[in-house]
Amino acid sequence: MEWKEAYWLGVPRSEIKKWNILEGDMTGRFAYYRCGFHAPKGARLIAAIAAGSRYRMWVNGRPAGSGPCKGDRYRQFYDRLDLTGYLIEGENILAVQVLYCDPDAAVKQTDERASIFAVVSPGGGHRLALEGELLDEDGKRCGTVTTGKADWKVWLDGSFYLKSTKVTENLGAVCEEIDLRKPPSGWKMPGFQAENWREPALLETVRQDSFSEGVGIMPRFPLREREIPMMYELRESFISEIKTETGLLDAGKLQVPAEEGTELILDAGVVKNGYPVFRFHGGKGAEIKITYFEKFIQNGKVIPRDDAEHGEIAGITDTVILDGTDVTYEPFWYRTFRFLRIRIKAGNESLTIETPEFLRTGYPLQIGSEIRFSEKWVEEIWKMSVRTLENCMTETYMDCPYYEQMQFPMDTRLQAMFTYCVSTDVRLARKALEDYHCSMIPEGLIHGKYPSAYPQIISTFSLHYIYMLREFYEQTGEAETVKKYLPDIDMILTYYDRKIGDDGLVGRLGYWEFVDWQPAWAETGGIPAALQEGPSTIINLMYALALRNAAELNRIFGRRDTAEEYEKRQEKILSKVDELCWDEKRQMYREGPGFQQYTQHAQAWAVLNGLAYGDKAKTALQHAWEEEDVLKVTFSTSYEWFRALEKVGMYSMTEKDMELWKGLPALGCTTCPETPGDTRSDCHAWSALPIYEMVRTMAGISPEGAGWQKARIHPNMDYIPDLEGTVVTPKGTVRFSYRSEQCGTGERKYTYQITMPEGLDAVFAGRDGKEKELSGGETYRFTL
Repeated sequence: MEWKEAYWLGVPRSEIKKWNILEGDMTGRFAYYRCGFHAPKGARLIAAIAAGSRYRMWVNGRPAGSGPCKGDRYRQFYDRLDLTGYLIEGENILAVQVLYCDPDAAVKQTDERASIFAVVSPGGGHRLALEGELLDEDGKRCGTVTTGKADWKVWLDGSFYLKSTKVTENLGAVCEEIDLRKPPSGWKMPGFQAENWREPALLETVRQDSFSEGVGIMPRFPLREREIPMMYELRESFISEIKTETGLLDAGKLQVPAEEGTELILDAGVVKNGYPVFRFHGGKGAEIKITYFEKFIQNGKVIPRDDAEHGEIAGITDTVILDGTDVTYEPFWYRTFRFLRIRIKAGNESLTIETPEFLRTGYPLQIGSEIRFSEKWVEEIWKMSVRTLENCMTETYMDCPYYEQMQFPMDTRLQAMFTYCVSTDVRLARKALEDYHCSMIPEGLIHGKYPSAYPQIISTFSLHYIYMLREFYEQTGEAETVKKYLPDIDMILTYYDRKIGDDGLVGRLGYWEFVDWQPAWAETGGIPAALQEGPSTIINLMYALALRNAAELNRIFGRRDTAEEYEKRQEKILSKVDELCWDEKRQMYREGPGFQQYTQHAQAWAVLNGLAYGDKAKTALQHAWEEEDVLKVTFSTSYEWFRALEKVGMYSMTEKDMELWKGLPALGCTTCPETPGDTRSDCHAWSALPIYEMVRTMAGISPEGAGWQKARIHPNMDYIPDLEGTVVTPKGTVRFSYRSEQCGTGERKYTYQITMPEGLDAVFAGRDGKEKELSGGETYRFTL
């Protein structure tokens, strides 16, 4: 068991007084911890590490990991790191930079001293705990780095603190303004003289004492081992310099004379997450401003993302003042960027900058699916969508890596489905479900983003949690995982039931009733305008589908009475929507009783609920597609629209919607933006929908029975003549190749070649509705 002997280390009071820091003013500051030790040749070191609130570690100057994994007040995580590969024979240095985030230091999340949103700290200051025994070649203990036993030193950096700016007011990302003449230089390296560093405060043991544990007293840091893998860090370089021509990339370094300045712009090729590394020599007093940005912009006008000639630059900016030594500057928090601008203003001393590089980082997702097509756009959009998904996966799913970096249920539910299409790794999805479970408030809703230092309730997002549970079970078959959350479903649906008015429909929910970033709903912040006058058809149909999902899960787990109750409640809602919101003249559902607004959203949700079916469903969807005054879905809400069209056999109509994605490469996009056109975030994972469409609908490969008891293969090639690739499943990889050709009759003939993995049977459904059984381990080729 971990944590047998380690103590928590803290910053001593004398170090705080040295900076004249007042009580409660420690948030956003850094503390640096160092431990030196001797390692013989062939030594091994595996260490457990925890910190409050965040840490980044170096061993002999090499980055070795960041954490701990994002948790909450009752779930703090520790990491297990294998540091063996970082050790050298002789003297070694562990260096740990600790950031403290105190949410109580700010009244509002937009305050200057607010905590980073996604970092939830139980308080306690800049804490560090580490436990590890050094072993020699024979496996014998030859040293320790355990806090409370080893010789650790600490230095508090009181020279600056992280604060919110206009760009970072959501504080998912942070920027630094640091004068390197004030903190110690070279502290991460062996040979640094730390005589003026202090002994850290020795706090309580990490492991709770037996009495407290026995009587159920919860420790301040209830530690558990990390549930997901560590983030990867891979060294990468910028591919080109644009607009400016300093020659830095070719020469490997650039000298800036005293009292002069220069500017350079580097291109990483595509949007990436990474820890930048900048090396400077000399230049005492020089000011360096580094701006990270996804795209060039022009006053709200849509221009190509890489239009450096006409575009302007705005984004997260780090400001650094050099101390005149050989210094390596590495921002504590990762940055998201495609482009990077460096502005250098030298003082009375020349300086040299080496070619910057970065450690690309993210969740180590192994992509097992691949889609290929004779037309260029399919592979372009596939790669762009996968890259978007990967960028939005770190210690949690995130809406966008550049700005908020938050795990929103609506976004996460879609991202999880996209993940299932390309990988068998469901650990991040499983952790997201547990995160949301832990966020439940007494009223019966989950948080709208979590983990989060500042609670936010988006009342509609609790429904997406229910959809996500149903879809997770379908992908994994993990009964015990999903069964644990059935009471959450009950609480959410009970909350909605309490909001049903005299008309039999759900009315105002309270909190933020977000549905979509519709321009027509700009004044209400994405809330359906119908809610200003009465019920929203969309929200009632979303609630109805959640009831159906809940009924299905409850029946699976033997709660038949509850399942029947939810089915009856769904029937009542659907009956009332049909009675009060159907417009016979326009053959569509209004966006509320008597509210004369029409949306693609409402028609899609009606079809998915089975309220509209047959000719009625096709007519409603056709009108919603054709008529100009109908509000159209955006990227975030296209999933239900596509599913509805697929359900009624009108999937060919999605070709027009797919044009929005097909046009992205021409705009210079390398990831999928939050919304089409002018948009804030250029990498937003709810927009990676083409992953799902290409795997589950065009290739048509999906699970049949929870946990892929079988596969169902139902290709949909309405607007693509051919498709081939691989689709990964928990039972192996399906390989496929589809071709079509024009027949003399004007119809198309389709040829399918499918190789099933051992242990996975499938049902193939043809365009004519006929089904064919496919056996695992066999290859099939047939023409229909």
